[in-house]
Amino acid sequence: MRRVKGPYSLKKSFSFAFGGVAYALKHERNLRIHFAVMLYVLYFSIRYYDFTNVEYALILLVIGFVITCEMVNTAIEKTVDIETPVYNGLAKIAKDVAAGAVLVSSVTAVAVSLLLFWDLVILSVILADIVDQLLIWGLLLSVTILWIIWPRRNAIMRKFGRD
Repeated sequence: MRRVKGPYSLKKSFSFAFGGVAYALKHERNLRIHFAVMLYVLYFSIRYYDFTNVEYALILLVIGFVITCEMVNTAIEKTVDIETPVYNGLAKIAKDVAAGAVLVSSVTAVAVSLLLFWDLVILSVILADIVDQLLIWGLLLSVTILWIIWPRRNAIMRKFGRD
């Protein structure tokens, strides 16, 4: 086991943190989904809504809450996998509770979003804009879906013997 000889520099600490985010984005499909939804929410909120600073702060807090829960869930799952390589009822409980935290945070985010974004006039304008630019939105949605599923491409190809 490697021994740490002292505190890391601030730069190195940030490097580890960004590496953790990069790992989670690469390996966790649900986190990629959350990031994609985050980008769409931020785009639509800036483009179509006239939110106050407090409302934007609430949106950012909810987004941060969901992403944080997803990353903590990943950390708990990986830690449990290291400590319990075979089935263990307590390990299952730890994983299920961590996944439940993600579910609660996501439901909270949906509830906050409904309260902030539910305006039929603005939603009809958004829908009309999407229909007017259907090709662009179709391409954007296609790229988003590919980004979400692409990291699994190698596993899918190996499963079907096309690697």
